[in-house]
Amino acid sequence: MASNSWDIVLAGECMASRPFSQCEDPEFLQIVELMREADLTMAHLEMNFGDPEEINFPSRNDWVASFMIADGQVADDFKWAGVDMMSLAHNHSFDWGPDGILSTIGHCKRVGIAHAGTGRDLEEARKPGYRETRRGRAALISVGTGNKNNEWAGMPKATMKGRPGMNPLRVHLNHQVDGEAAAQLRRIVEKLHIDYRRFDAVEGEIRLQFPELASNRSVPVFTEGPEFKIFSKCHVKDLEANLRSVQEASAMADMVLVSHHTATSEGARGDTPPAYAVEFAKACIDAGADMYIGHGWHRTLGIEIYKGKPIFYGLGNFFAQSEFNDRVPADSYESWGHDPDQLPKHNPASEPLHPGLVDTLWWGSVLFRVQMEGHRVKQIRLYPVNLGRNPAVRGEVTRPVGSGHHMKTDGRPYLADPQAGAVILERMRKLSEGLGTKLVVKDNVGVIDL
Repeated sequence: MASNSWDIVLAGECMASRPFSQCEDPEFLQIVELMREADLTMAHLEMNFGDPEEINFPSRNDWVASFMIADGQVADDFKWAGVDMMSLAHNHSFDWGPDGILSTIGHCKRVGIAHAGTGRDLEEARKPGYRETRRGRAALISVGTGNKNNEWAGMPKATMKGRPGMNPLRVHLNHQVDGEAAAQLRRIVEKLHIDYRRFDAVEGEIRLQFPELASNRSVPVFTEGPEFKIFSKCHVKDLEANLRSVQEASAMADMVLVSHHTATSEGARGDTPPAYAVEFAKACIDAGADMYIGHGWHRTLGIEIYKGKPIFYGLGNFFAQSEFNDRVPADSYESWGHDPDQLPKHNPASEPLHPGLVDTLWWGSVLFRVQMEGHRVKQIRLYPVNLGRNPAVRGEVTRPVGSGHHMKTDGRPYLADPQAGAVILERMRKLSEGLGTKLVVKDNVGVIDL
């Protein structure tokens, strides 16, 4: 029989490029013990698992970012650390094409980590992943926003197989501009002949079809309004399909988690979630989910309580080791400004090669421990996590690796010391307070009591 009481740990975005089960640092093992003690531990995998013999080639050459992959043995280390479930839908899911999709799924299955969010076709990618626990059956739905259309999993039709890929939640963005700017846009459209009309054209919209994006059906949409603002909302059919997965999970499991990678923002990434994430989070809970888990910002965001259930808009990073990726494709060097004719002299230590390595918010986050009682949240404890840099001083490395001119950072999660913890938890307190959630800090732990 399922229990009404659950102790659930949530870990953020995992970019783990190095094995870690050999580590004995007390600050690291404190985090591991929290994960092992829980009835259920869920983490977001922001990369692929795959050994060199499993991967043929990268899937693209125009993405200015790391190609995220770790050897299959790192999956064993996550199992060692107590991880029970991993969400796999994100904007790096398809970095290594169908090979990477299948090898990641294969390594999760091999070590016994339940997973969701990618698959051999769209039906499999949308399917909930299930985990049997001592408290009952848990389900995970994993969704990603911000992928290119060739990365979305597809359905089979006639004699054609479905397309391997990730589970998408597309969004509609409306870029509202004032009257003067709208008049200029209409003039630009007319003079450059880049107006775009199709079956779903809406009166008053200004759609720009730039020649370099002609093969992409997604075009920038502008409308005239009283102020400059970007609005977002979920793609109706993707929303409906993913809510069906939530309803299935609610009927088939005792605890339902929805994990959402929100790589699309309304302009620059700030400290508030985009409207489509809020829309999706609350729709999931209305459909039967017990919690919504957002990530993708690579920084923590606030916590909201909706109908007695928690919404985590941004978990932040949990492992940050992208600069230790040792399989960097030739195209990636060119994308970061390195001369492709000098390829033999480039190597994974070349700089620049990886994003987000200076922002202090990249290096400090939280391990969340959630007490659920009867499908309602009773308490949330926030354990501050430091990944090897001072969260109060931009660029200051506290756990360096190597002795090159560009200092690299260890990137593993340590239980933060009180000084770093105060900075991390104060951010969470302020952001959650703005969402109507009271957080109190006690002995370097954030506490939300309900």
